[in-house]
Amino acid sequence: MDPSPEFRDWANLPELPLSEVLRGLLPCLRSVYAFAAACQPWRRLLRDSAADLVRPRIPPLLLLCPTYRVVPFSQLVVAALLSSYPVPGDATLLSASRGHLVLLRRRDPFHGLHLVDALTGATRHALPLPSPHFAYHYAALAPSRRLHLFHSKHAFFSLPVGDAGHNPRLDWTKHSLPRAASFVRSILEFRGRVLGLTDRAQLLEFHLDANPPNKSAQMLHAAGLPEVSTFDRWHFGPHLVAAGDRLLLVLFMMGPKLGHMFETLVSVKKVGVYALDMVKMRWEEVDNIGAYSLFVDCAGRSTAACVDVENCGVEANRIYIAAPGCRDWYAWRPGREVPLGGQGLGPLSIQAMNHLPWPSQIWIYPRLLF
Repeated sequence: MDPSPEFRDWANLPELPLSEVLRGLLPCLRSVYAFAAACQPWRRLLRDSAADLVRPRIPPLLLLCPTYRVVPFSQLVVAALLSSYPVPGDATLLSASRGHLVLLRRRDPFHGLHLVDALTGATRHALPLPSPHFAYHYAALAPSRRLHLFHSKHAFFSLPVGDAGHNPRLDWTKHSLPRAASFVRSILEFRGRVLGLTDRAQLLEFHLDANPPNKSAQMLHAAGLPEVSTFDRWHFGPHLVAAGDRLLLVLFMMGPKLGHMFETLVSVKKVGVYALDMVKMRWEEVDNIGAYSLFVDCAGRSTAACVDVENCGVEANRIYIAAPGCRDWYAWRPGREVPLGGQGLGPLSIQAMNHLPWPSQIWIYPRLLF
């Protein structure tokens, strides 16, 4: 083989130097896409390192609603403005999951569940619902490319999802949830495990290959959290996020109700962050998350942790919140309380959420990064 540089086998470079090349391209998404397009081994390395190397060093993109225009946190991520795309007016957002928007469309009973590319708006899958009569409240894609669809406290459905337009199996599998569990509102991969979180901040672990199906989910009991009545369960909701080797929980602590019986204002008085001690199975409140920044998406029910993104204008030890009433990210420090007599965290109130049309701003990542 000719040893000259133009004939060098660039596809099979060692993983360590190639990872350093990839690290040097961050946080520019255009460069990351060019890296992935070079060859299959480079694209495979990108996907293998997305969770630990790539996503934590790229701030998520903000999807402005109702214009459905994608806006970067910094021009270092995306230099040019991205075009907007249409979303069906009858669609209900179940979640933003692994580069997709999971939309529920009741008017289409045969293809009532739509998986839409969050970056381009293209429909990747149009799937039939297990039943048109259930009140579905949450759905998410798992790392195993299974779609989880939740309709009650007691059961959920799963379906393998293949490439766009190709679903060899369209048979939903029904699974049971533990009797003590409340409504599941988020799913997360952490250290090779698929974890779930309920609106009461209960921790679950999923094993979809378990036999029988009633063993598909189990409760992971953990102590140390405040009373359920003190934090919001549904509008802002508890959020689970992996920050490096730590599993964190974000709770929106509520202040007293203000107003009269016909117009009540309930505001967030504190955003609490709790870290799980995996040995003692106990949550401990922390007021410093170190070099990490958390991006909380209330409508999409997802949270991301970023590190080493100061060059994008992101401050360390901050929580950036996308919620109704916020045109942009709303930044707050973990554990900081509102002074006595304050009106809560600016626009973060349940009253604001009830008076704004669906959906609020949500954050997304491209499908390439999963």
